[in-house]
This record gives sequence, C-alpha cells and structure tokens, in this order.
Amino acid sequence: MTAAGLNAVLVESGAAVRQLLKQIKPDLIQTFSEQDHRQVARYALFHPTTLLATHLRAEEAIAAGRINHFIYNRLTDLNLFLDPAANSHSGSSGYLGLQNPVILQQDSLGGDIWQMLGHVYGSLLHPERLDVHHNIKRDFSDIKLAYITHFYCNQQDITSVTRLLERYAAYPPEVRAQVQFVIVDDGSPIKYQIPELPLNLTWIRIDQDIRWNQAGARNLGVVYARADTILMTDLDHELPLASMQQLLTRGSCGKRLYKMRRRDAEGKTYKGHSNFFVMSRGRFFECHGYDEEFAGHYGAEDFRFVKYQKARGSFQTYLPSRIYCIERTDIDRQRSYHSLVRDLSFNSAADSRKRRELAHVGHGYGHSRMFLNFTWTILSDQRFEHPVERPRSRWWKYRSLLRQVSPRF
Repeated sequence: MTAAGLNAVLVESGAAVRQLLKQIKPDLIQTFSEQDHRQVARYALFHPTTLLATHLRAEEAIAAGRINHFIYNRLTDLNLFLDPAANSHSGSSGYLGLQNPVILQQDSLGGDIWQMLGHVYGSLLHPERLDVHHNIKRDFSDIKLAYITHFYCNQQDITSVTRLLERYAAYPPEVRAQVQFVIVDDGSPIKYQIPELPLNLTWIRIDQDIRWNQAGARNLGVVYARADTILMTDLDHELPLASMQQLLTRGSCGKRLYKMRRRDAEGKTYKGHSNFFVMSRGRFFECHGYDEEFAGHYGAEDFRFVKYQKARGSFQTYLPSRIYCIERTDIDRQRSYHSLVRDLSFNSAADSRKRRELAHVGHGYGHSRMFLNFTWTILSDQRFEHPVERPRSRWWKYRSLLRQVSPRF
C-alpha cells in the first residue's frame, strides 16, 4: 500500500521476511505473529521504519510474557490492542511493558476498530489530514525561514506589497516551499484584494489604526511565524534568490542578532538598514520582543530593541557579504505609502527613561512588556504545496550535548 509517498507493508508470514523488506524498503510495517515481528525488529534496527505489532486479545499479550520484552519494548513504535484488557496487562510487572499502546476499540468511535486503524495509518502517513474526529492537522516543519514584513497605507493601493510578492512567487518551488511570508497590515484604512499566489502566505490585519505601530506589527508577525529563523524588514528591501537560498541552509541563529548589507544596481555594497534583522524566533520571545510603549508615535522602537537585546546577551553582527539585500526603487510613495509625520519628540522621553533603567537597574528593566496591545484578523493563510526533500540524519539527536554549546550542530 502506498500513501503520501510512503510505503506501508503488512507482514503476515514467511521465512524470507527480511530479504523481502530490503527489496521493498517500506516506511511502515505491521506484523501479527511473534516470529515475523522478531525478523522485522532486526530489520528496523538499521532502517528508518515505523513498526507496528498487533496483539488481538488480552490472553495473547499475556502469553507472550517476558520472552519478547526487550524486542517489543525497545524496537516497536506502536503496539495495537483490540481491547482495553490487553493494555491493562502491558504495563504490569512480568508482562510486556509495551511502549505507545493503541486501543483499537474506542467508545467514541462506537467500537469500530477499522475507523481507529484508519486513524492510526493516517496519522503515520499523512501529516496533512482531517482526523477521525474531524480535526484539521497540518505540518509546517518544512518551513525553514519566516519572512516578516508590515505596511501601513492610507493612500490609494498596496502595489508596493503585491509587486514584491509576485517577484518572490517566481522563485524556484523548492525555495518557496521552505519560506513563509507573513504580511501584517498595520490598520490601513483602505480596502483591497489579497492576491492568490503560489507562496506560503499568512496575511494579517490589525483591527485598530494605531499610528506608528511598527513594534506591534512585528510582534504579531513573529507570533505567526512557523520557523525559528525569522527575517524582519520593511517593504523598502528585497531579498535576492541567492541570499534566500543561503539563509535556508544556515543553522540556528542562537543568540546572534544579524544585520544584512545592502547592494545597489552597480553592485556596490554598503551598510545595512537599522531595522533589518535576521534572528531566532525563540530568542525574540526570550527578550520580550519589541516594546510597544513606543506605539502611537514615531521612532525609538528599533534602537531600543537592539540595545535591550545586547543587554540580555545577544551579539549583533553582520551576515557574510554573500548574503545581501537590495533597496527597492519601484515603490511609489505617492500612491501606495502613508503620509504620517516623522517626529521623534513624543518618544524621546520614554526612550531616555528606558536607557537609564537598563544602565542603572538592569535585570530585565528597560522594557515595558507591552505586547499585542490590540486585536487582529487573519485575512488569508495560503499554503504552497510542494514536496521538500528531507535528508535523513541518524545521529542528529545524539548531538544534543554539542547543541548546548552551539546551536549550529
């Protein structure tokens, strides 16, 4: 049986089970007899396989006793029981002590074992599915980069956003499948249509028109990001294909707060913008995100964000020069931008107070902890379906001690 690109094999009996499995190379195997299960368990030692064993009755589970305790307990991912009585013995002293028991006779399903068995197969083979209780299940683990940007428009249209997304939609599918674009509308008073594009696109609108709410918009974008590596930028910048591919292959940012150099049309490289960041989503939340006390007036939120991150131990540096962005020249600020006045006067006093708190008190002071001080609506959550190759790494989990030193391992 084949489902979602995975092979499932039911082993009933036969002397050449292991030889057959080597030819088929299944991803899921189900066995019924003790003899077959032993052979499959030995095969599973050296092959990434989900192994199921079925114990039809309580007395059969009890009869197996201690003989197969090691093989069942260590090498079986799931153990299927027809009735609850078998499971009641599985954890008792002297019996199987099986891991992950699954009872096929469920009262919520009217005792229909085939529905439950279908649920088991679906959970193993279909990350994207509607489960037996009509719950929607989705898997976003292939997304490696969340591209977060926000806008506020009180002019005529949002072409500054749509043109950028259309160019990203032309990138190779294997790249687009690993990137999520999070667009946050910071309470724009105009109406518009969200384009249908072959992207992983999450479009959110803040319900209240709070002036200069970039801090809140970025906090909201990071909340809905589905990758640990996040890129936060304004609409003024664009990420070339080569730079996006480089970001997808990098490991975790850890405590590093990265800036990115810019490059002009002639190929000249110059310093990055002050509000363009690549960092860890986990680190973002650990340091409380942006301080929304600055919302309502222009300025200081990006500067204070960096200062607070550094005070908490984050290290700010530039990404390698081969990873760069370009400053957009196609933004029509007369048609698709805003007309708000930039004046630092209103936020300077609060910024000064936070600077003094951070310098003289420390220990987490210098940040108001104001976070998502508004309501919002998800206008669109589009999914780009494209298979992503997942390289298998048997030793990744054993390097956990090394990752305590550096998140790159």
